Order: sequence, then C-alpha cells, then structure tokens
Amino acid sequence: MSHSNWANPSLAVVGIARLAEMTGTSLRALRYYEEIGLLRPFRTANRARLFTGHQCEMAAMIVLLRRLDVSVVEIRAVIDQAPSDTDRAVRLRQTLERKAAELSERLREVQVALAGTSAPHEKLSAA
Repeated sequence: MSHSNWANPSLAVVGIARLAEMTGTSLRALRYYEEIGLLRPFRTANRARLFTGHQCEMAAMIVLLRRLDVSVVEIRAVIDQAPSDTDRAVRLRQTLERKAAELSERLREVQVALAGTSAPHEKLSAA
C-alpha cells in the first residue's frame, strides 16, 4: 500500500490483529461482530480480513457500546437504520443518552439499597 492511502482514512487498511489491538478487544469478539453482520471486512485472496479506516471507526463504536452494555440488537439499529454518518451520529447519541438515563436510574436504585442496608448495621454497633 502506498503512503498516500494512509492520508485518507477510508482507504487505510489494517488486519484483524491490529484492529483488536487498536480497539482493546479480542479477535474472537471482532470475528463474532463479523459473523452477525455488524462488521464487514474485505477479504484478501488468502481470506485474511482487512478493515478500512471507516470500518475501524465502526468497530471502535461497537466495542464502546458493548462495554456500556448496549445490546447487539440496539447496536444493529444504530448501524443499519441510519442512512448516513450524520444520522448514525444522531442515533448513537440517542442510544447513549438512553443508556445514561438507565444507568442513572440503576445508580439511584443502588443508592436506595445502600441506604437501607446501613441502618441495621448502625443499630447493631449502637447496642
């Protein structure tokens, strides 16, 4: 590959091992995302997977969303139901805002549970 291709991220190409390193995920996870159609790498004549800059960005987004416990179904909706990068960004933001609201509610529930568990302990230590 010529150096000039690296100036255009959509033309830059990396293998699956490098993509795993870049995204901090496993080869197995990336292969799974390919298997279910979230990632669509190019294949060389010897069947090696190659990812463009755009595909690397998609992989990074998928990995981030999975770490935030966003389901594969929700990720597919972000990717497949957005006709453009702008629409995808809007859907991504909506998904992250919804996840933030879910986590805030979960945190509130944990705080209530914690408050309920400290009272019996305080009663025991006061006796």
